[in-house]
Amino acid sequence: MFYLRTTYKEADLLIASESISTINIGLSRFIEERNSIQSFLDKNPEFIYALEPLDFKGELPLAISLSVESSKKAGVGPMASLPGALADLALESMLRSGAENAIVENGGEISMKMNRKTIVGVYTGRIFNFGLILDNSSYGKIGISTSSSRVSHALSFGDADAVVVIAENAALADAVSTRVGNAVKSGCSQSMEEAVKLACSINGVKGCVVYSNDLISFGGNVKPIMLKSSPHEILKNTMLKGPVYNFLPQV
Repeated sequence: MFYLRTTYKEADLLIASESISTINIGLSRFIEERNSIQSFLDKNPEFIYALEPLDFKGELPLAISLSVESSKKAGVGPMASLPGALADLALESMLRSGAENAIVENGGEISMKMNRKTIVGVYTGRIFNFGLILDNSSYGKIGISTSSSRVSHALSFGDADAVVVIAENAALADAVSTRVGNAVKSGCSQSMEEAVKLACSINGVKGCVVYSNDLISFGGNVKPIMLKSSPHEILKNTMLKGPVYNFLPQV
């Protein structure tokens, strides 16, 4: 696997696949889609600030359309889905180019397809961190999103160290993790269990993990494990032993 870490505008990206050319395709698509939505965002600031689903008339940029659709399923504002939607579209282009294994992470929102078991590390901001073992033979293409009231810049009305949602795509996972994160009360096991049930009741969600004040609740097709090292150390000591490239394609 080859790995690219780079930034574009506000996005902090990690793109991985078997070839540099495939990574180039994913990054080019991400940049294309991000540029395509700027005019819409400038003309429709309510998209950015709304806390509930919205409808927009006329033809929409694809990333905006996916965000609006996913936010309606989760009952949150459409901006909550946008980072995941952009990751989904980049992954889509990588898979169309023939990639069998591909990952696009956009600021913690992950769109991926892997043909092997994968461990996803989750940083909680506390002593204990956890990971998810994903048996990708039973998932196929998936989206993973983490919401946190402690270690994320995104708005959250709840009090969870980490809410992780696995769904059929990253746009939906992004929206649902926001909704679920808003429902968690600090260290309250009942609110955590109810939040997991809420997530798993939404069509397209495959699993959910809620971690708050060293309590953990999970449901669906997901298996959390405790990590001895932080996800950052695991990333540095394992995945990034492969080639790392920092480049921008011609677009």
